[in-house]
Amino acid sequence: MNEQINAIVIKENDYKENDAIITIISEQYGKMSLYVKGYKKINGKNIYATQPLNYSTFMLDYNPHKGIQLLKSAVLINEFASIKNDYEKIMIASLICELIDKAYQDDLFSLLLKTLENLDKSDQAYLVLNVFLVEMLKILGISPYVDGCVLCGRTDDIETISLEDGGFLCHKCNQGQNATLSVSMLKKFRYINKANINIIDKLTNLQLNDFALTDILMNVLVIYSGIQINSYKSITNLHS
Repeated sequence: MNEQINAIVIKENDYKENDAIITIISEQYGKMSLYVKGYKKINGKNIYATQPLNYSTFMLDYNPHKGIQLLKSAVLINEFASIKNDYEKIMIASLICELIDKAYQDDLFSLLLKTLENLDKSDQAYLVLNVFLVEMLKILGISPYVDGCVLCGRTDDIETISLEDGGFLCHKCNQGQNATLSVSMLKKFRYINKANINIIDKLTNLQLNDFALTDILMNVLVIYSGIQINSYKSITNLHS
């Protein structure tokens, strides 16, 4: 059955001499694998539309009983050129796609598309990444507790973030176990965890374009989900 869908390419794997299996995320069918003939040929008719990070219209021979669908044709909608012209944005987009792939849940298409659109146009790449990570932590049910001390519930005298306990700790509960953080960092961590992708334009003046926030959120993700994100190493190398 011929089916036309709009989808984002998040991964490609070589197959045979000139072909590939690509992984896409669509609104209609979620995560799906497509067999692309002639993927590695320079003059291949679908070469541009099927590259990773591209948003395209795909015509496929859809069979719900098959794990891999056969691609018939593809037309590029958006290649997110600003991302691909910025090495750091490429690394961030790669992390986003890897996390979507490894932690896939239903209905992630809209989040992925909005995240890439914002990353493409924004000059605050880590703000976009941080909001995306917060959204994924919510979806996975592992958001840190930022409305008070995670152990006793008090809302005053908060002094740190405990990865082990999963949120803020007050001075009494911390007992010197975790390094004390500045009030500014604690406020920023609370702000980012209250954010969502639909209000990202309202966050640009809150100093949330901060890799330090990214690193804490990534540690929460790894510790509480067990998911290892290989592409994160390339980003940490930029800040070492």
